[in-house]
Amino acid sequence: MAGGAILVRDWRQMETVLKAARDAGQAPTLVTPENAAAAYGAGYLAALQERARQEFPDVAFTLIVDCGDAPGYALACLRAGVRTISMTEPNEKIADIARQMGAELVRRPT
Repeated sequence: MAGGAILVRDWRQMETVLKAARDAGQAPTLVTPENAAAAYGAGYLAALQERARQEFPDVAFTLIVDCGDAPGYALACLRAGVRTISMTEPNEKIADIARQMGAELVRRPT
């Protein structure tokens, strides 16, 4: 757990956290490992987010996908439907594109 955010690597971890959040009536912030966009791919991460939204529609969670320092991976995640991304360094161009797509570029929880 980093700064109130819960690290998730796969569906099993995410499902466990979301079940606990549902039982506790909480809205968790989940974060992928550093550079997850490069390691897992945008499609997998977007599918993970979508499955969680479908199976836990009553849990208001935020999944922050870490894109490292790669604008290309950040854009791929946005195109795939990821709603919240983080990058190593602030990037105003990516932040603007995210806003235009109804998404958000945030600082990775520490």
